[in-house]
Amino acid sequence: MIIHNLHAEKILDSRGNWTVRAYINGVSGTAPSGASTGTYEAKVMPADKAVNMINTKLQRLVGENINQIDADILIETLDGTDNFDKIGGNTAIAVSFAVFNAIHNSKKITKEIFPYPLGNVFGGGAHGGSTTFQEFLALPTKAKSIYEALDTNVQLHKRLRETLNKKAKTVGINDEGALTADIDDFKALDIITDLAEDIGCRIGLDVAASEFFNKEKYTYRSLKKTLTPADQLDFLTETARKYKLIYLEDPFEENDFENTQKLTKKIGNKCLVCGDDLFVTDEKRLQKGITLGAANSLIIKPNQAGTISLAQDTITLAKKHDITPIVSHRSGETEDSTISRLALFWSAPIIKAGVIDMRISKLNELIHLWNMAETPSMTKLKLK
Repeated sequence: MIIHNLHAEKILDSRGNWTVRAYINGVSGTAPSGASTGTYEAKVMPADKAVNMINTKLQRLVGENINQIDADILIETLDGTDNFDKIGGNTAIAVSFAVFNAIHNSKKITKEIFPYPLGNVFGGGAHGGSTTFQEFLALPTKAKSIYEALDTNVQLHKRLRETLNKKAKTVGINDEGALTADIDDFKALDIITDLAEDIGCRIGLDVAASEFFNKEKYTYRSLKKTLTPADQLDFLTETARKYKLIYLEDPFEENDFENTQKLTKKIGNKCLVCGDDLFVTDEKRLQKGITLGAANSLIIKPNQAGTISLAQDTITLAKKHDITPIVSHRSGETEDSTISRLALFWSAPIIKAGVIDMRISKLNELIHLWNMAETPSMTKLKLK
């Protein structure tokens, strides 16, 4: 593809914060942002500076006849640091997304195995809510189509709202579109598990443990308990088994490979023990996890890496070692739906993309891609 023109503008994300949107040949890509972020993620630049960077320094791309890898390498070269300290990871991913979308804009869909949508139905932690666990997630493993999968998650969300309106004093919505209520973590798990069994889906948690880890201990304010790392291991092992969790994200703080390994050994045959802050879509950190046997799945957030190609390198390593990649949105989102196309492009078995709110752009894009495919089908998960 020849890049004829490149420009940027700042736009609002789902939190009302400014972010950057890049256009290549009239096709856009937009940078998301996170509230619960890992220390080792690509650095973020203020939106105004990101726009200026694209409209000045990154004009070097204009006139190039380029593919995705070449474009991303050039972006990395123009930055010249390991973590996008100079141009910003948000600058880089907006342009990288725009390149991908411009290249694939008119191509026929050839990937026909679709990921299961992992949907956040109830929330707390850094995203807002009374629970310490950050996300209570639904995975519609029995669905036979993307329509059925999305409908399952939506129905769980609706039934949960109805139930909470009867059992809780206050019910609301947090900044990811997940329901919130004045109940603790176990009460939420009890209610959601019962509904999920009835509707035909499995439950998972994003613990986001780094958010409540301090002075070598995990403080569950909602449960009025403080746990050592060893206690956290026992607590999460018991919780996963009691509620038959299929998914457990960031169970320990972002540098605790050791206890993540121990948890994976205990429950990894039946549950996806997933690293987000642990790996931050970084190939080197994933390699460390593979060497130590920490986690059997990982979150792929392209903006954590900075470019699509860097994220793809991490996915390639994960698949080589039978680590399940899960393509994910961020809590600060826009109507950009690039990750839906990337999930198919990378043959990811799961996409974490919410249930309602701003995230429906990703879900509706999955529907569009399903209808474009000749013989689409849902992926197969290896867990028992």
